[in-house]
Amino acid sequence: MLQVQARGGANIDDFKCFSEILATVPKPAEHEVLVRVRAASVNPVDSKIRMRTPDSVQIVLGYDTCGVIEKVGEGVTTFKKGDSVFFMGQAKYPGSFSEYQLADSRTIAFAPQSLSDAETAVLPVASITSYESLFIRLGFTPAANANNGKTLLIIGGAGGVGSMAIQLAKWSGFTVVATASRDETAEWCTDLGADYVLNHHKDLAEQLRELDKQWVDAIFCTTHFSDHWGTMAELIKPQGNIAIIDDPTERVDIRLFKTKSVRICWEFALTRTMYETDDLKMLAIILTQIAELVDTKKLRSPLTETHYGLNAKNVQLAHQKQESNTMVGKQAIVIKR
Repeated sequence: MLQVQARGGANIDDFKCFSEILATVPKPAEHEVLVRVRAASVNPVDSKIRMRTPDSVQIVLGYDTCGVIEKVGEGVTTFKKGDSVFFMGQAKYPGSFSEYQLADSRTIAFAPQSLSDAETAVLPVASITSYESLFIRLGFTPAANANNGKTLLIIGGAGGVGSMAIQLAKWSGFTVVATASRDETAEWCTDLGADYVLNHHKDLAEQLRELDKQWVDAIFCTTHFSDHWGTMAELIKPQGNIAIIDDPTERVDIRLFKTKSVRICWEFALTRTMYETDDLKMLAIILTQIAELVDTKKLRSPLTETHYGLNAKNVQLAHQKQESNTMVGKQAIVIKR
């Protein structure tokens, strides 16, 4: 089978950053399924893993997959050969920039029936991250209109995670205040359902006051949280909740939140698979609900760009766009038409 490998530590513009190899098709063990990959996607975590991998070590990246089950391992009863599925990969398996991929059957779900392979492939990581942030880390209710009367600030609304968070928040009843810094990203956030869009390169507190709001009930910061740390302390409601997903670029002072008794939560979508937690099946439960919301037109795919064909050039192009900080929505790579 064909795979595209990344070289650890390589600069994204290096022509040797990605290479194509032929590998043996793996066999699924207990609880595993072998998936013929139809489409994959790119996430910021791919770049972080590549840069943290030792120099010259070759790895297969890709944490988003849409595909068809080719074989099932012993003990797998929920799925069968020919089923269309989507899932978020895990570190113990090679990634989705490959013709075939192993997956833990307890973490996958049937793909939405109303979307193309490319539209489906961009959903898993962004959807799981957003869902867990809003409804598990922040503790809000995952049901239609269940959070009416509450205001959520989403810092960084135009990326993949922000795009899904806006939609999930609106479905569940929030007044959504998203941030963006360009006309095209602001328009994207509004089109997804954001009630208000603020410019995160300007004073967010001042812009929020112009909306006659002093505080927000919760904040989901998807990017550059070190830059927004002081502003979040100012804008969060006393006893409010904040979820963050990116890495700090400098030391931050948590004492800023003390007088408001604020709860601050990390969200990392790979936690369950990394530590084989008891609630591993929660990933499949989340994706099943995402598929249902998509098929009932409550959510839409954040796909904005598609590359056709599994090769080193396409994978590199997608990563270059991802790392340019100009991405709106998400990209997919269609492995086979």
